[in-house]
Amino acid sequence: MNNLKISTRLAAAFAAFVLLMIILGGISLLRPAGQREGLNDVVNVRIPITKALAILEDGANVQSIQFRNLIIFDAPEMSKQAIDSIAQAREKMSVQYKTLDTLIVSSEGRSILAKMLEVRSDFIKQGDQFLVFIKDGNKDAASKHLEQSLRPAQLAYQALINEQVDYQGKTTLAAGERAEAAADALQRDVLIAGVLIVALAIGLALYMIRSITGPLARAVKAADQVASGDL
Repeated sequence: MNNLKISTRLAAAFAAFVLLMIILGGISLLRPAGQREGLNDVVNVRIPITKALAILEDGANVQSIQFRNLIIFDAPEMSKQAIDSIAQAREKMSVQYKTLDTLIVSSEGRSILAKMLEVRSDFIKQGDQFLVFIKDGNKDAASKHLEQSLRPAQLAYQALINEQVDYQGKTTLAAGERAEAAADALQRDVLIAGVLIVALAIGLALYMIRSITGPLARAVKAADQVASGDL
């Protein structure tokens, strides 16, 4: 290095500094991948799942309320409104099951989902039988069926929805923690890389200054000695 021209030394120093900046840029580009993965999981998977489960829970509650309204009220318009509300709730819930089937991929989540579908089928079956009693005007049979068959099916169904909600809540928390850990790792690595690059740049600059000024100082000293008569 000492035998190289000053221009060559400066070019080498500049190239080394550029290389260090490239390394820092590489860390900044590669590390966020883990953070983006965690955030995408939360935004594109966990939030839609949570939203879908909330609609399922609300739909089950709506049906429960409307079943009771059909027992309480006798007005035809009230009965029609209740039956329409039940049909709309079921339709909305069917759409959400398609979303859940696409987004839930874990073995435990899919196991709970399969149970939900099985119990939902029984809930719908018991609800249809209840509606048959209502349409036939047999409210005594409908009330008995509600108490003995429909409500137990509803409670079992809602319990599984809540189980899925609890499980997905845990996975959402884990995904958030992964994203946070990735962000912390990125900050740490960039800070470490930045400190190392600054230290190396300072060391390189000092070396370049000394490698250039050292020979000049010796040349000046020699010139002074010659000028003073020391040949």
